[in-house]
Amino acid sequence: MSIYVLTFNSERYLKEILSAVAGLTDDLLVVDSGSSDQTLAIAQQCGARVVYRRFDDFRQQREFAQRECRHDYVFFLDSDEIPSAELINHLRQLQQQGFQHEAYAVQRDWIVMGKQVHALYPVGCPDYPIRIINKQRVGLSAQAVHEDFTGYRSCGRLELPLKHQTFHSHAEIARKLAMYTSLDAQDLARMRNRKHFALRQWTSPVGAFFKWYLRSGNWKDGWVGLVLGIYAARFAHLKYRKALALRRVVPQ
Repeated sequence: MSIYVLTFNSERYLKEILSAVAGLTDDLLVVDSGSSDQTLAIAQQCGARVVYRRFDDFRQQREFAQRECRHDYVFFLDSDEIPSAELINHLRQLQQQGFQHEAYAVQRDWIVMGKQVHALYPVGCPDYPIRIINKQRVGLSAQAVHEDFTGYRSCGRLELPLKHQTFHSHAEIARKLAMYTSLDAQDLARMRNRKHFALRQWTSPVGAFFKWYLRSGNWKDGWVGLVLGIYAARFAHLKYRKALALRRVVPQ
């Protein structure tokens, strides 16, 4: 099994992540997109193979990483996803017994500003993203962000958590909001039916706040939950506003 992590200025949790998974593989890969902090030094200290690729979107970054992996089965983590000891032990057992599925979804708990939360747009928490694939069988969907996996004939589910440490500050929320809405806007701008975008940039934020703050349970998470409800509303507004701005340069 190969293991890869995508990085960009990811020094905060990288040593903990790579140290946790190092015993599972002889092919530990870091695909970096130009870090200027201690990311590369940490990766090398942990015995990872480091490859540079300029970032354009997550789908293409993952496709590149999968091609670089030396084994058919690939376990991949974001640079803020810390695998639990229970998950690591179970993965070791799977390796010994042989993988029974072509893909595996893994429980992911979301930690925002030190608090485990009920939801973070666009997912409820915990969620179960695919994190292990047979790269010969499984492909990536076309989205530039929030990409999904397709083609697998069977999918296992591991109820053993990754701890996703995200959104440590309001400044980080602002940075990720800017990046992810720009990527989402690119996908929206390529859609054929875009005539309602001008209206949806104002109506969608109301629906997003209702869904992600009230219905999904963020109201139970105190002030952090309120911050995330506002984040969902701002995300819905910005992705349509940016998509409208892109309309002039995207072929009809």
